[in-house]
Amino acid sequence: MDQIILENKGAFYYSLIGLSLLVMSVRPALTHKRFINIPILYILVGVLMAGIGLPLLTPSGGELAVLVIERVSEIIVIISLAGAGLAIDVGTNWRRWIPSWCLIAIAMPLTIGAIFLLGWQVAGLGIAASVLLGAALAPTDPVLARAVQVGGPGKKQDGARVALTSEAGLNDGLAFPFVWLAIGLAGVVSIGDFDWTGWVLYDAIYRTVAGIGVGIGCGWITTKILFGPLGDATNERGNPVIVLLSATFIAYGFAEFVNGYGFLSVFVAARAGLVFAQNTSAEPYEHMAHNSADQIEAVLMAILLLWFGAYIGAELWAQWTWTDLAIALAILFIIRPVIAFAAMIRTCGNWRDRLKVSFFGIRGMGSIFYIAYAQSHAQIDGIEAVWRIAGLTILISIIVHGTLADHFMELGRDRQDKISP
Repeated sequence: MDQIILENKGAFYYSLIGLSLLVMSVRPALTHKRFINIPILYILVGVLMAGIGLPLLTPSGGELAVLVIERVSEIIVIISLAGAGLAIDVGTNWRRWIPSWCLIAIAMPLTIGAIFLLGWQVAGLGIAASVLLGAALAPTDPVLARAVQVGGPGKKQDGARVALTSEAGLNDGLAFPFVWLAIGLAGVVSIGDFDWTGWVLYDAIYRTVAGIGVGIGCGWITTKILFGPLGDATNERGNPVIVLLSATFIAYGFAEFVNGYGFLSVFVAARAGLVFAQNTSAEPYEHMAHNSADQIEAVLMAILLLWFGAYIGAELWAQWTWTDLAIALAILFIIRPVIAFAAMIRTCGNWRDRLKVSFFGIRGMGSIFYIAYAQSHAQIDGIEAVWRIAGLTILISIIVHGTLADHFMELGRDRQDKISP
């Protein structure tokens, strides 16, 4: 049997991916069903793939395997960020963005610090690995958080969903500097040898500002071309997929070229493009672009979840420890909810919306990219433990958050559908 599978592994892969996409096509019909969790089905199929002996890439497979994992997860995250940027339709009113600033500026660093302490004191990780664990697991995932995000431009934008969507889009501005901190700490003998001033000025400030600046510029230029005399939007041509991919890759590529944060640039570019297009005759084109991003993201997510399930079945399942489980549960059900809820007290929202936002901080594909990125840029002691803990945290998040999101995000909307200061 194993020999037959190996000889026909290409056919198995194509068949599984095809069936996964077919399941994805019926997902909209299941949105009104409560407690339907499509991502976990993909993971189970991935576990089956590992069980029948299909070969796969894992982080322990060497530099090439890590690089492939990094690139694939990178692509799905940037597409997801573009979709998130196009989905938020609340304009530039700073009051509507107050929850996002609370989550990014207050909850994010506190969460990174708390997870760092867990990794260092409980898991016994080194300082670099503990920082990486915090940087990778603190952000809300822009990919798997689809169930708790806004539905898209022109649709109702309730406050909790806007907060989670914008948080997922802006995470990179604060999470990635800590990824670079982990990379830098891995290369020094002691903390005192690390260039803290350089990290603050370059990795934390310059790269963030560069990502935002490139994003605004690319969003403006792309919109001018799109709505110009030769653009799609004014010539009744329908190439939203091509336009979306080109704008996303341009924003990401230019930001990375100047050593800015590409994830941040992609989200900002999408937001800028939507803002520049508002109240124009071509605004519906942005809606088509969002739908295209949603479809591409769904395809890539299915493939990556299949891989994640196979990775669990092939390696992680046999490696997890009770300590890993305790840390994962603490991150998901204590650290994130408590810190996020406290960060928004007296600042924004009613208690129901704050509870939703704080509880549904979903972990997912972005964490995979951050860890793979760090592994390909530095030799980090304890990287295997980082993968173990992150993998278990992501799995539990998919099971719990993915099952409860559609139901609990709707509770209380008849009383309050906005987070307001």
